[in-house]
Amino acid sequence: MPDSIGAAASPLESHLLKHPLIAGVAEDANQRRQRRFALVLPPMPEERAFSNAWLVLPGKFPEERARIQLSRDAILRVPHVDSSGDLCFSGEAGPASGATAEARLDRLLALFQEEFLVPWLTGKLDCDFEKETANYWTIHVNRYASDVDAVKRVYTLDVRPTEPRLLDGQLLQPSRTLIVGDNLPLASRLIASLGPRATQVATVIVADIPVDFPFTPRTWPAQLTDILSLLQSRLNDVQYRAFERASHARATHRLVLLRAPTCTYGYLLPGGPPTVVVKGKTKRAYPTGQLLPLLVERVDPGWTCGRDQHAQVGARQRSHVLVLGAGALGSVVIDTLARSGVGRITVVDPDFLSASNIGRHLLGADMLGLPKAQGIAAHVGRAVPSCQLDYSREDAEAWLMRATLSGVDIVLDITGEPDVRAALETARLLHPRPLVISWMEPYVAAAHVCVLKDTEHWLAGLPDRLIDLQAVDWPDDVIMQEPGCSSQFQSYTPAQATFAVALVAEAALALIDRQVAASHLRSWVRGQSFLDAHYPGLVLREWAHSATKLDGVLLCRPWP
Repeated sequence: MPDSIGAAASPLESHLLKHPLIAGVAEDANQRRQRRFALVLPPMPEERAFSNAWLVLPGKFPEERARIQLSRDAILRVPHVDSSGDLCFSGEAGPASGATAEARLDRLLALFQEEFLVPWLTGKLDCDFEKETANYWTIHVNRYASDVDAVKRVYTLDVRPTEPRLLDGQLLQPSRTLIVGDNLPLASRLIASLGPRATQVATVIVADIPVDFPFTPRTWPAQLTDILSLLQSRLNDVQYRAFERASHARATHRLVLLRAPTCTYGYLLPGGPPTVVVKGKTKRAYPTGQLLPLLVERVDPGWTCGRDQHAQVGARQRSHVLVLGAGALGSVVIDTLARSGVGRITVVDPDFLSASNIGRHLLGADMLGLPKAQGIAAHVGRAVPSCQLDYSREDAEAWLMRATLSGVDIVLDITGEPDVRAALETARLLHPRPLVISWMEPYVAAAHVCVLKDTEHWLAGLPDRLIDLQAVDWPDDVIMQEPGCSSQFQSYTPAQATFAVALVAEAALALIDRQVAASHLRSWVRGQSFLDAHYPGLVLREWAHSATKLDGVLLCRPWP
């Protein structure tokens, strides 16, 4: 029976000390006034044993969750244990469960037995290291990391190779970030994105080795001899000698990447130039004296733009989208397309960012007075280096007269200007390209995209039909006039425009992904209650009547 803690014991502690899984009295775990209760552990075989386990009650329990903690000798030896020894499993229900504190702890202790201890001792958790290998590798790397390491983090720019290879990496200073990959344009844009963290670049030789299965703490290479043996077996003689020669010069760092399907394990080998660290007036050089494990993250477009869940990203990377208009709608559409994997976007807009734009434009006050097209290219280019952003400060008609659509895959017209639509008609007769024409009605009571295959035309010898396609007949005074100038604008909020952004971006991506079978119109239409709240007396046109009693509805119509 557990030791008693005397008359000072609280009812909760008294309840716990009667529990068959509690081995002893509570102790203060740290300065956060946590309480720890030692747990009864059965005899364990040496290969599965760990020293201790505790039930930990945080200082604010029962408002906070209790947890199970194992001794430090379990870390990287037992699965589902984090860097502090806390056990990660379904755990304690918490205060939102409505259960009493005693019932919550009883259930937690039962789960410790059922979900962890018995399965661990019977071998049922043996494969779990492989399922979460990246988490355990992070724990391992953090054990060795220091402020003076020559490399802090590695980013790979391309997918896992099918064969072992040697290539150059770029070590960026002062951030000590290493980027690896053959995609030189992406490398250049990523370096530009890092700005002051990448003011100096040095070359590193990299052995990039595919491996078929993820490593676990028991199987990943732990010594330099393990790494060298692996390299000698996987590289050909010419590759191995070239990699080995770099160790003699000591002017170049050597990196090994072991790329499993779900995780990459990085190793910086001993040698190479020392790391110079300046602290105050003191400058010291720190050599890399031992094998250093490193975290490796993917920044290839398949991962950053699709988390490997969207096969279309590869084709999107090869696409070139021309966007005419970089206003409140166009700017956010451009950002969305870039983040969706589009590889190249050309932005055409002659306007400058003014104070009145800030509330609903992608750009903010830091870009005031700058050309919108230039600002969008810079902003999105820094944020999404997988996309090449080009820009022109010409108006759309001038650009279409000077350039051609021959190098463009699809065109987005987000200007709302009839002259631009007429100019596009001429340009598309010379170089047929799929086209998306998009616009919003006041308050975004409706938003529309006209999706045209390359054989279909907006005008086709007829008058411009944009007004006829709208959902509402708007009175003249709904269009606002800016004081002191001839510029007009519609009233709407960024939240309302979000519906239009999704509509336009999805239409563009459907064209890029070759999912459009026929030209059509798609419209997001708000219901009568929305109209009444913004401008009483308006009614929906007959084609949009199905939206009347709804908050909003997406409608599709054939073209023309």
